[in-house]
Amino acid sequence: MLHRIDLCFNHKPRVGLFSEIVFGSGLNVVAGPNGSGKSTLLKAIHRCNDCKREETAVTRYAYFDAETMNPHREETRLPDFHGAIIRSRSLFSSHGETMRDVLGSVAFDSGDCLLLDEPESGQDLLWIIKIRSGIDAIADRGCQVIVASHHPVFWKGSKLIELVPGYVAESRSTYKTWL
Repeated sequence: MLHRIDLCFNHKPRVGLFSEIVFGSGLNVVAGPNGSGKSTLLKAIHRCNDCKREETAVTRYAYFDAETMNPHREETRLPDFHGAIIRSRSLFSSHGETMRDVLGSVAFDSGDCLLLDEPESGQDLLWIIKIRSGIDAIADRGCQVIVASHHPVFWKGSKLIELVPGYVAESRSTYKTWL
């Protein structure tokens, strides 16, 4: 499980000027406005060898975003059997159905870390709630989940990491105004 990441010189200025970010077990949600570094943080966790990760044990990372599941994007390859199945299914399914397949068919073990970049993208409220339920089931099995999200369905009951202080309170107030 990822406990903490110290961002490298390259990523630090692109992630809200945080140098160190601490994560908990279960569901962690990275929140902030567009351009605040949510996606950059997830990619740094997943791929950057210069960022220093403090892990409680050896951690296997899995990263998914809308482009990862785009079957028409050649340079995006999921290296295992499950990845090939998900890419094939995504040829004939919506993004929400493909995300459901990711959450339902890929084996996540206790101690793994699942990184999801805006899984609510292009989803209606009912699919967002289904995706959150799937994420909760994975977290209940002991897998750490780190989600970059703007949606309050993901914020409730999670460890919130705000890249811009006050963003969540301001967003909640805005949602109430529009409802």
